[in-house]
Amino acid sequence: MPPQPSTAFASPPGDELHRVRILLELTAMEVSGLSFDPAEYAVSALGGETWKAVWSAPAPAQARQGETIDAVLVFELPDKAIDLTLEVPDGGKLSLGPGHHRG
Repeated sequence: MPPQPSTAFASPPGDELHRVRILLELTAMEVSGLSFDPAEYAVSALGGETWKAVWSAPAPAQARQGETIDAVLVFELPDKAIDLTLEVPDGGKLSLGPGHHRG
């Protein structure tokens, strides 16, 4: 949960939606470091539908080589047994599969 009350969680998710929390640990391996911008992350489904995070932490941040950024992204996603993919900057993707769904 966010450290301060957030309007993103003031009411339950919409009909046929559920919240999914994704925890990321990003370590800067390159000499140039890395940048984290939650706006660059999305969840997509086969067929082209895409969802942006309704809440995230931290705000955009930079890490120098060897440093780590611990990030949290919360999405409101359809409560259907469909495969979903986390889209990350530079075109990377991570399959979420259908296992997080209730229905």
